[in-house]
This record gives sequence, C-alpha cells and structure tokens, in this order.
Amino acid sequence: MHWHVLGERERLRSGRFVAVAVAYDDITATLVRDYLLERGVDALFPPGSYLWRPAQPTYIWVHLDDEQEAIALLEEFQTELREK
Repeated sequence: MHWHVLGERERLRSGRFVAVAVAYDDITATLVRDYLLERGVDALFPPGSYLWRPAQPTYIWVHLDDEQEAIALLEEFQTELREK
C-alpha cells in the first residue's frame, strides 16, 4: 500500500476542492477515500485506468472546508497503519 498525505505546497486546488492525499493504485485510493467517508468527510477521486498509463498517481479530493479535518484524519490513519 503506497500513499501519502500531501504537504501544504503539494496540494492541488480546483475551485472549491483540494487534493489532500495521493495513492498509486485504485485499491489504495479507495481505502483512503473510504477512511475519510466513514469519518464524515466527503471525499472522492476520479476513476483511473492503469492499462495505458501505469504508475499514475490518484489524488483524493475533499471540499475546501474539510481540508484541515481530512488532513488530521489521514495523519491519524498513517499512524494507525505504522503501528500494525
């Protein structure tokens, strides 16, 4: 499972949305997105196809108003995973 929380300077912004994490496969992106969804933060990522462009990152996006909460939750998630 390869993913990380994006630093403040790395975060992409599009309108009222911000990318808070990046994953390198759809299964991991789904896991990270679902972690946020289960904790009340609406999160999404655009569907990807790795048949024609391998190793492309998948960004997990949240509403700008949820940015700080999402970052805190994802940092907590990283800590939980390291402890296992």
